[in-house]
Amino acid sequence: AALLLGLSALSVAHAEQAPTYERIAFSVKAAQEVPNDMLTAVLYAEQQGQDTAALANTVNQTTTWALDIAKQANTVTSRTLDYTTNPIYGENGKVSGWQVRQSIQLKSQDSKALSGLLGQLQEKLRIEGISYSVSPDVQASTEKALIDQALKTFKERAEQMKTGMGRQEYRVVRLDVQAANDYFQPPIMMRAMADAAPAAAPAPPALEGGKQNLQVNVQAEIELSLA
Repeated sequence: AALLLGLSALSVAHAEQAPTYERIAFSVKAAQEVPNDMLTAVLYAEQQGQDTAALANTVNQTTTWALDIAKQANTVTSRTLDYTTNPIYGENGKVSGWQVRQSIQLKSQDSKALSGLLGQLQEKLRIEGISYSVSPDVQASTEKALIDQALKTFKERAEQMKTGMGRQEYRVVRLDVQAANDYFQPPIMMRAMADAAPAAAPAPPALEGGKQNLQVNVQAEIELSLA
């Protein structure tokens, strides 16, 4: 029994100390440039004064007016965002008035329709910012193709290493597939228009989303046969 126990302990120690042979880690990637086909604009109605009820009424009417116009554009989706009522403090630190503000968001893949709508809404609303992103459909289809491409490259690289090392086969130890993309672009802030509401609707803004690279990374680790 003592001999068997000693042999068992030696076997365990040997197993713990046994090295892993010919393990290789590497990475591959696939990338594609795609257009930013989704445009998102945030606008807001704002009033300042003493009578919060009157301020809220004006902001509510303006927001309703804007949403009614937005709903007429079939290719543009709209929704309300934050609604805030904040105090305005004077130099003495006391409340001197109130600010009531309501924001709305417009999203569209039709830049021409969104640009025209913004031109209309700027009669009463201010533009907080416009941002560009890749739409979910384009993101999903592009990412699927990139994953297939990256995995194909992985197999080719693994075969190259196996052949180059003169081995018969390899096995996958670890395979991590990750999309390394930032689909949402920082908004372009319309600071010049934030000082005062325009008296009449200006010309529609020119919108061009540009492009960005979508990328898939594959972190791999393989183990080559010893012979």
